Parts: sequence; C-alpha cells; structure tokens
Amino acid sequence: MSDLSLHPVGDDEDELLAFMRAVSRHFHEDEADEDLAPWVRVMAGCRRLAVTDRDRIVANYGTLPVDLSVPGGATLPCAGVTVVGVSQTYRRRGLLRRMMTAGLDDAVAHEEPVAALYASESAIYPRFGFGIVAPSVLYHADATRTRFLDRVDPRLVVDLDVEAAPAEAAAIYEVVRAVRGGGVGRLPAQWEVSLRSDTPGSRGGASRKRRVHVPGRGYAVYRIKEDGDGALPGGDVVVLEFVATDPEAEQALWQHVFDVDLATRVVSRLRPPDDALPWMVEDRLRLRASEGEPLYARILDVPRCLASRTSAVTDGLVLAVHDADRDQSGTYRWDVSPEGGACTRTDAPADVALSIESLAACWLGGTSPSRLRAARRLEETTPGAVARLDRMTAVSHAPWTPWIF
Repeated sequence: MSDLSLHPVGDDEDELLAFMRAVSRHFHEDEADEDLAPWVRVMAGCRRLAVTDRDRIVANYGTLPVDLSVPGGATLPCAGVTVVGVSQTYRRRGLLRRMMTAGLDDAVAHEEPVAALYASESAIYPRFGFGIVAPSVLYHADATRTRFLDRVDPRLVVDLDVEAAPAEAAAIYEVVRAVRGGGVGRLPAQWEVSLRSDTPGSRGGASRKRRVHVPGRGYAVYRIKEDGDGALPGGDVVVLEFVATDPEAEQALWQHVFDVDLATRVVSRLRPPDDALPWMVEDRLRLRASEGEPLYARILDVPRCLASRTSAVTDGLVLAVHDADRDQSGTYRWDVSPEGGACTRTDAPADVALSIESLAACWLGGTSPSRLRAARRLEETTPGAVARLDRMTAVSHAPWTPWIF
C-alpha cells in the first residue's frame, strides 16, 4: 500500500531541487538544473508541502509570504498559493484537498487573513472558497494596423539595464499598488527571476527578454517569437510584464511594444479591466481583447479583511456570509468611510446574504454586488442594500496584479 504522507519540505538544497523538479514535471515543464535553479532560490523563501510515495514527490504545494494591497493604500499579509500540482497517476485520491486544507491552516497560523492564487484550471478553486478578486484582460492585437491617437515622444523609452531592473521595477510597482487594490507583493528572489533570469528552457522558442523603461515611471519586459512565412516578416511581441505610473509613460511603452520591427502581433496577458490602451488607439477592435486569467482570493479572516480598506462613502451594512469550507460563516457589521473601516460579528438582521467567494469578488471592487445579484450569487434582504453595497465597494482603479506567481 502507498504511504502518501503529507509533510513540509525542508531547506536543504537537494530537497528544494527535488521539490522543484516535481513541480516542473507536474506542469509539463523543463526539469533541467539550469532552468530550475532560479526557482529553487524563490522557493527557498517560501513554505512548502509535499505528498510522497516511497520517497517520490507525487503532489506539491507552496506558499509565498507576501502581501496584498487594498483600496486606501494599506496592505494585508497574504498567503500567495503557488506551485500546486498532483501527479496524473495520483489524481482522485484527495491529495489536493489535503494540501489545501493544510496550507490554509498554515496561513491562518501565520496570521495571514487572505490567500491568493492564479488557477491553471479555473473550476477547481471555488470549491475551497476562492473567489475572483481581480479580473483581467488578454490582448491578441494586430500590431501592423493599430494606430495610436495623439502619439507621445517615443524617445521617452530607453533600454533598462539588466542589473538595475529588479530595483527599478519594484519601485515603480509600489507606486501603482498605492492606488490600486489587488496588488500582490513580490519577494526579492521573484524580482530577480522575472527581471534578470532568462534561462533557455523558459523562452518557449522565443527570444531572450527585452527590457525597456521610462525611467522611474514605467517598464516593460517582452520577448519576440518569430512566425514569418519566409517572404514577409511575422511574429509576436509577447509581453511578460508591463507597469506604468502615469498616462504618458504608459502610452510611450505601448507605442514601443507595437512598433517592434518584424512583428505583426502583440500578445499581452493580465491587463486590468479598466486599461487605458483601448482609448489610446484609433480602432480598439484591433486589440482583440478577451477575458484573461483572474486573480483568486480566499478570505480567511472576514473582519480583518473588510476593516482593512477605505471607501469613497460613509455607510454600513450587515452581511450574512456563508462559508461552506472553513469557519468564516456568520453575520458581520461592516462600516466604511474615506478614513477607514470596521467590521465585527453581530446578531443583527442581515441586509445582504452572500457566499465567501462572492464576498471576495466584491471586496476590492473587482465586481459590483449588483452584478453578483443579477447572477444569483448574492441576495438582498433589505431593500436598497445592494445599491448601497455597490457604493461602499466602488473603486476608482480596478484591482490588479500584473504577473502570475
């Protein structure tokens, strides 16, 4: 009989390498030591769980000790759930549930009131109480026929020195996180991997990374993937990261990306739903926008999460929250104002009833409560309460994280 023991993974370099080799195998990626080395450094700063069978890792789970920005500029400790995988031959044995339960228990023990993740398979995680906290947009844009309105000076964009890139990008991102909720923080080793590391196995047949910036105001990282027919140029500019602090810098970077020689298409994932790009161009249909990968969040401490954010209005409601998977079910009084918020359990009658997943969806303003009500994901028990909750959760900038972790 198989043992299938669940246990923490230690800090020994060989253990970390074996863990990352299992992660890569379960995600069908390269297992070469050269490609794994940067991720071993990232995982050295994380909490790790594995299920083993006769010393072989057959399931894996990681937690990044990061933080999450909320409206008003504050941040909350966050369990960044990552590298979750189960071997194909060990599925349907409850291993994911065992790891998720242990991982979220561990997050609570570390006083992290929220967990966040990107899902490789989107139908899996709502069963564990994760809701879509930050939707995103994906572009497959026609670069040859996209024209910008009111072009800015392209000389604003210059090459970004690879050695300086992590510190420069991190500073720019912090400016953006101060005005946008839903921004997941990044460990120093992650900045190194994303801005400096460029192993052959990570390129997927594309070029080395290109790094450009408007100094102190924005940066973009991309690759070129050729796809010509031999007679005419063709290929994709694959945008890996793109963050800007102001409209001029943002347009300058977009112009640079769309003007890359010998490319006919721009592919950019993880753009915010309120992205300015469609309003910068003559024909927004050339962008071929579609729904991208959303960021999911699992609220582990309702009072702490709700009290952390501010609102443009001063109001308060009683919410009945249903949590099918953990212990956050209950009735809560939530008060908001521009100065801050407060949330406590109460015995008062509820104004709105919703699941823990729906609460995550509207918590940072990613989805309006009215939209959730229209989808029958939320119930109004006091007339007018949903409209008030719309105003309480409304934000001027959509929640957004510009990378997958």
